[in-house]
Amino acid sequence: MERPSRGQGPARDFVGYGPRPPDFVWPGGASVAVSIVVNYEEGAELNMLEDGVNDTWGEYSTIVDPPWRDLGTETHFEFGSRVGVWRLARMFDEYAVPISFGACAVALERNPPLCDWLRAREHEVLGHGHRWTDDWKLDRDEERARMRLAVESVERTTGQRVRGWYVRSFPSVNTRELLVEEGGFLYDSDACNDEIP
Repeated sequence: MERPSRGQGPARDFVGYGPRPPDFVWPGGASVAVSIVVNYEEGAELNMLEDGVNDTWGEYSTIVDPPWRDLGTETHFEFGSRVGVWRLARMFDEYAVPISFGACAVALERNPPLCDWLRAREHEVLGHGHRWTDDWKLDRDEERARMRLAVESVERTTGQRVRGWYVRSFPSVNTRELLVEEGGFLYDSDACNDEIP
């Protein structure tokens, strides 16, 4: 595995705009913007059957070691795609709430009815990786290949090209450059260091 050198990637910025932030105005002169983002990863996480290892989730900091399957984590993820996302979908439909749907490509592939629901609406779909994996560990070529797989898959399953991008927890030092290289994105949401779009 290729390890990045200390100098790769964007420079760190501890100052930002300083005492004079840009005079930014939200569309229509709104004073507040609310963005609802649904993270959809169910089915794209690591699992013993496909990967030979189990994933973990929120409450647990340990992983069930192979050769045992972690049925608790597996069913936790299944709940999201079987029950949780549909509860949210009904609410978004009832109240006509536009959302951003951050989805792993493989998770969408495994839930065709959800893709049909997205196709029939104008919710924004953001790329959340090909699978829900630690892409920051990938070398540049593998990350590029997975990004392209994700973009192509989401377009095929939902009928729309992803407009934004963010990965599981951490981008790599190459992610932003690869987004520019791939093109077609309006934004990336991997940075957590600002509040102005």
